[in-house]
Amino acid sequence: MEDPAMERLSLNLDSVELQLRCFAGSPQGAVVLLVHGALEDGRVFHPRGDQGLVGVLTAAGHSVYVLDLRGHGASQPRLQDAAVEVTQHRVITEDLPAALALLQERHRQQPLFAGGHGWGGVWLASALIRRPDLLAGIAGLLQFAVRRGQRHGSLFTRFASALFWQRLLPLLGHAKGLIPARAMALGSADESTAIYAANLAWMRGEWRDLEDGFDYASAIAELAWPPSLYLAGETDRQQGHVGDVRDFARELGPHDAQIVLLQKGQGCSRRYGHNDLLTHPQAEVDHFPLVLSWLEQHLR
Repeated sequence: MEDPAMERLSLNLDSVELQLRCFAGSPQGAVVLLVHGALEDGRVFHPRGDQGLVGVLTAAGHSVYVLDLRGHGASQPRLQDAAVEVTQHRVITEDLPAALALLQERHRQQPLFAGGHGWGGVWLASALIRRPDLLAGIAGLLQFAVRRGQRHGSLFTRFASALFWQRLLPLLGHAKGLIPARAMALGSADESTAIYAANLAWMRGEWRDLEDGFDYASAIAELAWPPSLYLAGETDRQQGHVGDVRDFARELGPHDAQIVLLQKGQGCSRRYGHNDLLTHPQAEVDHFPLVLSWLEQHLR
């Protein structure tokens, strides 16, 4: 059931209409923008109405905005009938800067935090690299299973990833015109083949824009990143291995980075993977309090 206190905002960008779900908190709290990754939409942050991470943050008095990127969730047009390109370049150069600018204008007196899941964290960092003026207004980053490269894990894990995620899935996407994540139970949203191909290119090679050649890796040297919290699941060995998460934090350069591996028996009651570190009900007891504590520490 949809939370009656939730507000829906539309962000119009030429031929697309992005959807933001706003869960209001206290004017004394922080503002948090949450960005989903590939094969998902914004529901990954509140899988049970106003529960999940959104529920924990709003109950503590913070305002949360959940963004559906173009071609995902409630944003229009839908991926299946989109008359506009759904590409990684547009997500980074149009969708995310518009959402960040809107919240910085709407909440001038409140600190703004931003968080991403999976590739959503890479896209978010990429948008901030291109727009240092927006980065200057970010009080902290929450990164959930975020990695750009895939260099860690067992030989079998890397072989399985190369076979399924990097070969078979792109072939299936080419045949169907999109990545059928929902039908294959890989995620909550189907994905653009253009976005998926760009993700694979970045995972295998340089952090360089495939459309205009912008060199993200070189631009990082000029930036000062805010404090950041990185979470990785114990059983997430392909999409967000803790070693790859750590490499991404290092790739951003020196900053206050806290990296936490969610392990059973080490503060967690179960072993978490890539999605269920956000969607499992037990996360609200295991590590969402850690997220809240970190946020409020840097809010002060």
